Amino acid sequence: MENEYTEISNASAIARLRKVRTGHGVRLEIHSPETDKRVYLDPLNIESLAWQTPETFSNTLEAPPEAADTRPVEEEYVDAENEYTEFSNEFAYTLVRKVRAHDEARLEIRSPKLDYQIYLDAPLLESLTRQTSQTFSKFLEEPYGPRGDH
Repeated sequence: MENEYTEISNASAIARLRKVRTGHGVRLEIHSPETDKRVYLDPLNIESLAWQTPETFSNTLEAPPEAADTRPVEEEYVDAENEYTEFSNEFAYTLVRKVRAHDEARLEIRSPKLDYQIYLDAPLLESLTRQTSQTFSKFLEEPYGPRGDH
């Protein structure tokens, strides 16, 4: 995933992802080719996505995607298509990879230290490219996830 795009798509949306290195550290670039919008998430932003719920996304995202599939995914129904790509800094450590779940591609985000993971589909990833920094700040209101006891 580093420097080369990984595509996650379905009938509703296309999202292209890659790991990029900037002067401020590593970032996950999410690009929507249909709108030519993109967002760059640092490891803490990525990690904060891992503990969000479908309700949080619906209540927090500006114009949440109607076609997003936020059903929970059981580990036994996941087929890995790629190796994990690591995103880390002094505040967070996350693993990201493309998987197949419910017969479509998803982005798996795993936070091993906090024991959270989530699978995001193409419409949800695409909608992240349209969000403001305030939206991502809302995801961090619970800095260690909803359990907060880590």
